[in-house]
Amino acid sequence: MKPNTKQSIYSPLQRGIALPMVLMFTLVSSIFAASVLYSLSVHGSIVQDDYNYTRALYVAESGLNRTTEAIWVAYLNQNPLPEVRMAWLDEHYADFDVTDKEFSGLYGNDGDAYSVTAKRVMRTGADDERYVVLESIGKAAGSYLGSEDEETERILTKVVRFGHDQSSIFDYVYFINNFGWFHGGSSGDIQANGDVRANGNFSLNSTPLVNGDVYASENPDIGAAGDILGQGVYDTDSITDYRNGAEDSWRPTWPEFEFGYDGESDAYTQKDILEMPYLGDISRFEDLAAQRNSSLTTADVNVSHATDGPLVLVGTQANPIQIDGPVVVRGDVFITGWVEGQGTIYTDRNLHIVGDLKYVNGTEYDHSEGADPAASQAVNENADFLGIAARGNVITGDYTNSNWQWIKNYMKPPFTKSYTDEDGSAHSGDYTAVDGVKNDGASRRDYESSWSDAEWASLVALANSITGRTGSTAHRPRQIDCLAYTNHLYGGTVQQCKFNGAIISRDEAIGFYNWVDMNFDYRAKAEGEFYIDIDLPKAANASPVVWLEGEYEGWESKIDALDWDLQQGGS
Repeated sequence: MKPNTKQSIYSPLQRGIALPMVLMFTLVSSIFAASVLYSLSVHGSIVQDDYNYTRALYVAESGLNRTTEAIWVAYLNQNPLPEVRMAWLDEHYADFDVTDKEFSGLYGNDGDAYSVTAKRVMRTGADDERYVVLESIGKAAGSYLGSEDEETERILTKVVRFGHDQSSIFDYVYFINNFGWFHGGSSGDIQANGDVRANGNFSLNSTPLVNGDVYASENPDIGAAGDILGQGVYDTDSITDYRNGAEDSWRPTWPEFEFGYDGESDAYTQKDILEMPYLGDISRFEDLAAQRNSSLTTADVNVSHATDGPLVLVGTQANPIQIDGPVVVRGDVFITGWVEGQGTIYTDRNLHIVGDLKYVNGTEYDHSEGADPAASQAVNENADFLGIAARGNVITGDYTNSNWQWIKNYMKPPFTKSYTDEDGSAHSGDYTAVDGVKNDGASRRDYESSWSDAEWASLVALANSITGRTGSTAHRPRQIDCLAYTNHLYGGTVQQCKFNGAIISRDEAIGFYNWVDMNFDYRAKAEGEFYIDIDLPKAANASPVVWLEGEYEGWESKIDALDWDLQQGGS
């Protein structure tokens, strides 16, 4: 191979140019690296500043929410008369102010804190509501945009409405604050003419008939994903079949009635849970009864406003139970027979329905196409209505009968679950547990009454005499006309039974023979035709009206527009 004899020789000039070029490249590289490091530093500071700024907002908002909740809980625990709650709010709305309250949570760091001040309470023109104006200062540890301050502040102003509203749980013919279930023995032996809802999963089998919508709710407290189990395996009447087969008391039709049945059923899953009104100390409702000058009478009973229990209410068609307004019974209630009038019974413990419970003058809806809603209103605004609000349980049938005992399996865990009431008291979920003594000193189960077994047997015989039925099945109701509400259990046995009203409870253990129909009393809806003032438990309400960033003083003139007294020329 021939060697390469070519040589490369740099001149002195070339060697002099190379060194400055290396130095310049090094300088440029250093400047670029410094710029990158500075940019990264500035970007990191901006990110940290933004984090502090955002965190201060979360802290301020958390302060608003926590203070609103504190006011809400105290407001809820007052006497349920709207005017009493409003008077309390007028005087105590600022009792829950906090200064530099340490905040810890998902978005909190050490040193974060909030201060909340209730600036004013305003009337709105409605007697049963107020607006409360709150200002919250959120402080996040760390400065913002190079400020010399050691913390970042965000200020929020919020207007919150406190009021009373008809609870939307009364929009349903069947509402359970737990898992809901329609489990029949054969197709069509369960029929619901109205929407049904559970604050948990809703399970359907044996093809029930649902002429309304079905709702299931996501509820992590009971491990419910909000699913409808058996979805698609229930039937629905067409609007034509519904019109042709509807009985007088059945839910009205659409479009004649805005919220009437339209011939379709939708299934809704993963819905939010609905809060139930809580019946605590029902003596608070005595003021409401006195204000309404309420009464409850039978041939043997004459109650004005309130009375001690246990109380026996028996009505015949010729001499029915007469109710006018809300009435409070401090103890158990036994009720059977015929009812006339409009009102609600608040009972401090259980309400027992043995035999039938029927209206003298029930609702009558015209289901024909093009029916006039005003005509139905004229009829139904004076039709009988019985509301039941039981602090304990609503129990149907004779709980001492041997054919009743099987239903107890569904009144205790694992079918039910333990829970904590809104007043903080724990409940095992076992409605078969001993919870006291009867009149004769014998142990009393949660589902039982306070009457001795001998006294109870006499009451059952009296109920059977009203219906004229005999035998081991005579005690089972065939018709129950009322809207029944309880924080706890609705359970017992029925046979070929029509429920005209609604079933609303935490737990449900209704054992039926042959079939059961549930027909929604349209007059109870939170929205729709307000035919009557039925004095059901109203859900106290707290909801945001206006949310503003900045201190209250900067928004005061605009908030003045919400103050009814100022707009009326007051001070």
